[in-house]
Amino acid sequence: MKTQTMRSMLLKSTLLAGAFTASTLAASAQDVTIGVLVPLTGELGEFGKIVAGAVELGVAEVNAAGGTKCGNLRTVVADTGGNPEVGIREATKMIEGEGAVAVVGPTSGVMVALVDLAKRTKTVIMSPYAGTITLNELGGDYVYRTVSSDLGDGAASGLWLSEKGYKRVAMLVQNEESTISPAQVAKDKLAASGIELTDYVIYNPGQPSYQAELVSVLANAPDAIYLAGGQESGVTVIKEATAGGFEGEWLFTADLAVPEIFDATGAQYLNDRAFVEFADADSSLPEYKAFDALYQERTGAEPGPFAANSYDMANLIALSLEKADACTGEGVNAVIRDIADGGEAVSTFSAGKEAIAAGKDVNYEGASGPLSFDASGTPAGSYTIQQAKDGKWENVKFYPASAFE
Repeated sequence: MKTQTMRSMLLKSTLLAGAFTASTLAASAQDVTIGVLVPLTGELGEFGKIVAGAVELGVAEVNAAGGTKCGNLRTVVADTGGNPEVGIREATKMIEGEGAVAVVGPTSGVMVALVDLAKRTKTVIMSPYAGTITLNELGGDYVYRTVSSDLGDGAASGLWLSEKGYKRVAMLVQNEESTISPAQVAKDKLAASGIELTDYVIYNPGQPSYQAELVSVLANAPDAIYLAGGQESGVTVIKEATAGGFEGEWLFTADLAVPEIFDATGAQYLNDRAFVEFADADSSLPEYKAFDALYQERTGAEPGPFAANSYDMANLIALSLEKADACTGEGVNAVIRDIADGGEAVSTFSAGKEAIAAGKDVNYEGASGPLSFDASGTPAGSYTIQQAKDGKWENVKFYPASAFE
């Protein structure tokens, strides 16, 4: 498996410049607009840059193949900073002002906030990283994602903690749905494996210190701490636990899978002791290998987390436009499930366009893996565990979707 280190989280400036330049172009009569709604600033800003760049790469490939029958794809990009209120405002501009047939890239909180808008305006919204379990109930009609539910993250974390052979594990969980829901699944997995849970602490983000929360955790001397938190709170917790004498191992959730974590906390305190879990593409698949080669050719960098999922969003929407009876969000919504499951397997827009022109049904096999949507608009997921080695993240374990069947 090719190592997808977090060094590659910042895309080459040429690709990003293309994404933001595209957002300023006026639509022509032959264009169809897609909104790219991502956090370019804030804790998740690095992930948002990856998503915006990978969507733009997909759009470029679609347009290079002659575009869709509805015209070339055009993107408009906006920064949410991870704020749902900003997300609603910017998405409304995209849909009502720019005529977007789809809005892609929202984070969990923003995605949930957009559900009513999507259904009211009949506009598809899709995310490559919104794992929130709220979408397990709300998703499925105009609301899709190319990543699995947070419940899968919890299952992967629990499986890893069990396989490591720890006897005693503490859990520190930021008070947000996106961290609490997978933590609960991991907690249940630990209980089923006979591992002692020494502490289960839910903490509020934004505090200057978490020493009060750490008193019991450190006193009980766990073999490992499972930390499900954001970058700001996570760094503080790691520093204070280290200063308090914690010498065990860590398992972090995806928000901490960034290269900056090593400078922020001290690589010497993480090397060989810290692991991170996140939803990831199966890099052994030919579809991923082709995407990886394309990405590196265009950017000179390895794909970062959720890049493959983001690229797939552009292709799914483009193929849906090619298949749909109308060049609208309603048209896309009517056929997107058929594009993702059933028919002749295709892994590129150009191949799918050719098959559709020949009157065939297609099954888009994505760079991120199979994308058959369940009732909530969610595919099955695979996961990677990385370990801190010499101040960087390196792959140590991959769990395919079949591991959780």
